[in-house]
Amino acid sequence: MKILGLKRISCCLCLLISVFVAHSENFLEQFPLREKTTYFDFRYKQHPEKIKAIARFADGFIQIVNRDFFKADFDYPIRVLVLEDRESFQRFLRQQFGVTDPPNFGIFLFRYNLFATYEESGLGTFAHEIMHPLVERNLKDRPIWAIEGIPTFFEKFYGHWQDDTLVVHWGYENPWRIDMLGTNLTRLDLRRIASTTQTPGEYRESDRRLVSMFLWKQHKFKRFLELIQKEQKKGYDSYLEAAMEMPMDRIAPLWQEFLNSVADQRNDILHLPPSAILPDASAYQEFVTAYGIPPPDK
Repeated sequence: MKILGLKRISCCLCLLISVFVAHSENFLEQFPLREKTTYFDFRYKQHPEKIKAIARFADGFIQIVNRDFFKADFDYPIRVLVLEDRESFQRFLRQQFGVTDPPNFGIFLFRYNLFATYEESGLGTFAHEIMHPLVERNLKDRPIWAIEGIPTFFEKFYGHWQDDTLVVHWGYENPWRIDMLGTNLTRLDLRRIASTTQTPGEYRESDRRLVSMFLWKQHKFKRFLELIQKEQKKGYDSYLEAAMEMPMDRIAPLWQEFLNSVADQRNDILHLPPSAILPDASAYQEFVTAYGIPPPDK
């Protein structure tokens, strides 16, 4: 994804850059259909039922972030443009906004408080991408690694609807990211990742996601986000150390144990299906049983 705004953040799915925007005031005329929710204003061209399902998830996701992770203030509602497919999405970006190298999944335009994507980009992609502006607004003091480390955490989940409440289970590895890391997985250096001053490419997104996954497995991820929002390091050199309540030298062995555990589960991880939200608890149970998805971490 690319985010167009005031800062520069290079990443695979999300890039915060400054570019010339060839904006035309009538672009909304290309999207005759509309679905407005508490947090989003969807404009689209086809498949109302599919967009309603995405919009329902989107609102439920913001509610979960607010309730379980951090206070996600923003200029709601966020406008969302949904194109028919990747080809039409990329063509729209070239023609309407002058984006010469369109992303594969989505783009956030801060100038217009607008997120553009296409129908089959996936719920995990939507969650990842929409986290970028929320992190930029609400977790201003996050370390460089967390620019991607936080949003990528939210891209993998399974859940279901319980009446009008969205129930989501987190803490799953993303197969293609683990596959990308290959044999380097168990050799990743936490100190190097945590102290980086460089914005990530696609490969680096994957190792930075692992840091958030490590914190989740240690039951410290939410604490990490809370400390960033409050800008409190509790006397430690980093928010990571503050969340773990120990210095990096003591964290390193736990990190290595975590990497070894992920490597041991690699074959099972590679067979996990895409993120999904099922219509109810019964459908969810059938889904996780069919795919052999392990119980979520508490």
